Amino acid sequence: MTGKPRIAFLIPVSSAQRVKDWHVGCLYFKQTLSSILNSRADDYCIVAAGHEFPNFQLPQHPRFKFLSLDHALPSRKDGDYPAAVKDKMIKLAAAWDYAKSAWNPEYVMKLDWDDLISSRLVEWLISTTNEAGYLIKQGWIWRSQVPYLIQRTEYFDRVCGSCVIIRSDLADQAGPFLTHVEGTSLSPEGHRFAVNDQHSLVPGSATGTLLLNDSHQRYTAQFDYLGQRLATVPFNAAVCRVGHGNNAGQPFGTETARMLLGRLRRTRFVTPKLRKEFMLD
Repeated sequence: MTGKPRIAFLIPVSSAQRVKDWHVGCLYFKQTLSSILNSRADDYCIVAAGHEFPNFQLPQHPRFKFLSLDHALPSRKDGDYPAAVKDKMIKLAAAWDYAKSAWNPEYVMKLDWDDLISSRLVEWLISTTNEAGYLIKQGWIWRSQVPYLIQRTEYFDRVCGSCVIIRSDLADQAGPFLTHVEGTSLSPEGHRFAVNDQHSLVPGSATGTLLLNDSHQRYTAQFDYLGQRLATVPFNAAVCRVGHGNNAGQPFGTETARMLLGRLRRTRFVTPKLRKEFMLD
């Protein structure tokens, strides 16, 4: 591969001080890297950022970098989740700065350290027509407690932050994108709006960049604010791993009987084809 990579994958790695099981976290991180390295096309770079090096041999890939950071872990006085998001944004910012200076990629994607991508994704992105961004709406939810089953979803962007590919010239453009998720103090009216409307921009939000926010359900509105169209990836492009207690995501809400029935209808056995495509080992 020569010239600019088509895409940079940025992976914020949680600290060993903030996860329930560091060994399991490293195992899943290794699988995340394997899913990228399994890509049919090699036109990518990877920058991971964390406090501690993982307990496995990192890839010897010419366009892989692990950044060892030493910033103080954010306070958990407001809860574990807000602290995890702040830490995640610091690590993503460092990873993005490195990726820009070292490789200047055409696109960028945030990838949680336990999620997986399709082996087809990079190859598909190479064939596209340089849209402003691409949203992953179709994907899979993989529960760690039942690894031989997997759930298909057409609302991947609602449940997983590893769901958007941003063209690099837009990644640093700013708008009112930072909500209570990133620690912004909203008015009571703004907070009610944020709770009741999961997809629009929230009144009273602070200014942040398109890349460095964690309000993934609002990405379409953020692109609209910048006058850009957010296209859609037309296949099941990623796996969101849940249920192991090491990730920073908010827990799913209470599941109704109707929701449970719908989940069961969308559940499939993990086939050899899926294992190969997403490195579901």
